[in-house]
Amino acid sequence: MHPIEACVRNPVKVSVGVLIVTLFGLISLFRMPMQLTPEIQTPTITVKTRWPGASPHEIERAIVKEQEDQLKSVEGLRKMSSESENSRGTVKMEFVVGTDMSEALIKVSSRLQQVPEYPEDADEPIIAMSDAADRAIAWFILSQRMPTRGDIAKFQQELPHLSNALEPARRAHNPGLSVLRLRRIAEAHPEIAARLPSENIDVPKLRKFAQDFIESRFERCRGVSTSNVFGGQDPELRVEVDPQKLAARNLTITDLRQALRGENVDTSAGDFSEGKRRWVVRTRGQFQDPQQVADQVLIADKNGPIYVRDVAEVRLDFKKPESSVRRFGTSNIAINCLRETGANVLEVMHLLRQATGELNAGILKENGLQLTQVYDETDYIYAAVGLVNWNIFIGGMLTVAVLLIFLRSVRATLIVTLAIPTSIVGTFLLLNGLGRSLNVI
Repeated sequence: MHPIEACVRNPVKVSVGVLIVTLFGLISLFRMPMQLTPEIQTPTITVKTRWPGASPHEIERAIVKEQEDQLKSVEGLRKMSSESENSRGTVKMEFVVGTDMSEALIKVSSRLQQVPEYPEDADEPIIAMSDAADRAIAWFILSQRMPTRGDIAKFQQELPHLSNALEPARRAHNPGLSVLRLRRIAEAHPEIAARLPSENIDVPKLRKFAQDFIESRFERCRGVSTSNVFGGQDPELRVEVDPQKLAARNLTITDLRQALRGENVDTSAGDFSEGKRRWVVRTRGQFQDPQQVADQVLIADKNGPIYVRDVAEVRLDFKKPESSVRRFGTSNIAINCLRETGANVLEVMHLLRQATGELNAGILKENGLQLTQVYDETDYIYAAVGLVNWNIFIGGMLTVAVLLIFLRSVRATLIVTLAIPTSIVGTFLLLNGLGRSLNVI
């Protein structure tokens, strides 16, 4: 029997088949990850190593080449490339499709352990199972908390005689302009200045705070591969040497460095037993504050001991910034988020918004800060999906109109009309079975 004739003679079976396809198609639609672009699954491992203050040439010679010599023999490696820049070296490794990345990660880590040595000031290599050039799905700005329109409206209620003066600030189209107008008003009206946030918060110096509380919170969200902090300054203990005082005591920079490095260690002193208890003894030698560094003895001669404070100034300070982030004319800190391969962007973004709300209502509010999302990849996804839905609706209506004009049969037109959404929903079942995603392409 011809397939078409079989379908006509068995309407019940056809109806059941359509319902099954529709049901599983809808299930597949809600299970398929939605992304801006198709998933390109190239197994990639990235090794990043920081050496503060080093030039690209030094990075390449002392770190990148040594790592490449060890990593080039990793099994399954298809392509390896590297980048050397100021204070940072990156080695990108692409593997053959189908490679067990967990096993590859272990092999890469084992090979890195065989690198002869790293420069003394270099950090340990960081291994990530993602491409360093991946596009972030979200960007956030950490800034000082700014008054909202609701806050300004509250100011107007509390200070009715300044209501008209505050109206331009309330109607400003962005928070930066609103704060600028409020500060100008506050110059003439001290009662407004008392209600504005303090200007003593130096956001760029809160980089470690952002790493400890915001970056770590984002990375705990399901589907987030990594989060990065840009801008700001890391704290450091700075020893500024006076060359003349050092030379007058017949000392060199090397002597000072060796003295500090040799004393800034905790040493195990063994253990001893006392009754039923066993005590482990350690000699604590690591510096805890700048005063301990200043009181460190460099050398002792017939004139007495020479301390670090005699030849240098010791103080807590911040490193030179490697990048700068500005918004509304003020320096801030930026945080981005990269998704894991195959993760649903919409679900990941929902979790990130929840995390942002928790942070803004908790620790950030307590410290006079706020986290603002300035880029959201889901905006483009929703726009693309909405455009497709509208085109499907318009196309379906035009199809129905053309069929009615030419067939002049409501029954025949209804059959074709029902076939259009059924075929579309059935496509989702096929796409999900092939491991595809919903995207612009």
